[in-house]
Amino acid sequence: MSYDAKVFRILIASPSDVEEEREIAVKTIQEWNDLNSAERQIVLLPLRWETHTAPEYGKRPQEVINRQMVDHCDLVIGVFWTRIGSPTGVADSGTLEEIERVAGQGKPVMLYFSQVKKDPNQINLEQFAKLKEFKEKTFPKALVESYNTQIEYRDKLAKQIEIQLRNLIVAAGDTSEEDAEAGSSNISLEFCDLETGDNLGQEINLETTYFDVTGLEDIPDYKPNLPEESSSKSISRILSRTNSDYYREYVRYLVNYSMFKPIKFWLKNNGIIGARDIYIDMRISTDMEDLRVESSSSFKIQKPEKDEDRSFSVSFGDILTGEGLEVSQSGDVWDTNMEIRALQPKREVKSRQTMIVGGKSSGTIDFQVRVYADTLSEPILQSLKINMEVETVEILAKELLIDSGVLVSEELDEKAS
Repeated sequence: MSYDAKVFRILIASPSDVEEEREIAVKTIQEWNDLNSAERQIVLLPLRWETHTAPEYGKRPQEVINRQMVDHCDLVIGVFWTRIGSPTGVADSGTLEEIERVAGQGKPVMLYFSQVKKDPNQINLEQFAKLKEFKEKTFPKALVESYNTQIEYRDKLAKQIEIQLRNLIVAAGDTSEEDAEAGSSNISLEFCDLETGDNLGQEINLETTYFDVTGLEDIPDYKPNLPEESSSKSISRILSRTNSDYYREYVRYLVNYSMFKPIKFWLKNNGIIGARDIYIDMRISTDMEDLRVESSSSFKIQKPEKDEDRSFSVSFGDILTGEGLEVSQSGDVWDTNMEIRALQPKREVKSRQTMIVGGKSSGTIDFQVRVYADTLSEPILQSLKINMEVETVEILAKELLIDSGVLVSEELDEKAS
């Protein structure tokens, strides 16, 4: 489906010894478009002389490039390694002429200098000396970047294109600088409904029941009801597979199932700038003396089976789809974190990761959250809160089994005898 979009042209200027970096720049811009263009109605167009100029006779080559391409760009990415480039008759190189021309028009210039090692025998000393001279002139009056690997270059470029795009949007008159700054750093983390995925806000109430069970030792072993005509050999085989602790395990299952609750999180980018590499760090504290915070991937609420040969089933069922948040405990605090690769502007997502909380007494669970992203100059600090209301019910183990419908009173008396 077609859509209207604002186009920003990004000129890639460099000498011939950073051809791979030129390709990386094009690919990074294309990846940004794939992720953001349709949603934000913005297209970034990479400009290179190889693809955006046509031959003309009787004109200085760089003059043709300037008129056909350079003067139409909105931003320049300049990349250097050991060369400065070939002279144009006006400047020491075409790359420098392009950079100085665009900078003179008041447009942003992003400069990157490679620190990758190179065989000294392959370095043109005259070119290297001119590059050093250019650095000495540039460093005092410009903010530049260096990189030691092409992966580092790609990561820095992806992040800094987003930052520069914010300024381009302001310059284009689409929003104010204050709105752009606020919009680029407005990522919120909240709780979400496990079944619907709806946003529940930053404070929720959870109600649980803790069964304070006594008399577990009075619960008899489980024995299946065997037909009278069964052979002794068949009876022996059935009894050998029978889970004699079935009733006692079912009591423990009912206690845990009532006491623990799974929770998930909801994340939204309220800003106008897409965010990548989102990292969320959470520190959890409480005034509950017996709080437990567990990962749903390692802590299972399991429903026992009567037959020991059969595997247990997880009774939280479809609610606990996805991955468990890994939790570490140190004293009275718990730490966990989650990562999201990218989140487009004005979009919201339900996390796939889940944790489980529970305790024997009422209280509050406090989350201190730090949100990091490539577009954030500093982390966003947030607070989340769970009000945990725990009802304590004192009950005999046999009464819990009867109330849950696992067995009836007469059946329990019969098995005890």
